[in-house]
Amino acid sequence: MTQHTQQHSTWLAARAADLSANDLWAHYYSVGGTLESFELDAYLHGMYPLPLGDRNMVALALNELIDDLPRRPKAEFVDTPLDQ
Repeated sequence: MTQHTQQHSTWLAARAADLSANDLWAHYYSVGGTLESFELDAYLHGMYPLPLGDRNMVALALNELIDDLPRRPKAEFVDTPLDQ
């Protein structure tokens, strides 16, 4: 999976869940994320690339929020750091 593929799947999942960047950022920050809200928003819109660890942390936070909602598409994780 490429950076773009992961970013796009995250954007699609957030959109399908009707979660704003601010909703996601609040949970992302609460689980230890260090990005500013504007950075996360820019990442969701494909304008700010993130390193693998941050991309996975965003995906984790988003998936946790989605788990609390009725069944929806989820963001994808990268298991290997081959395409950072």
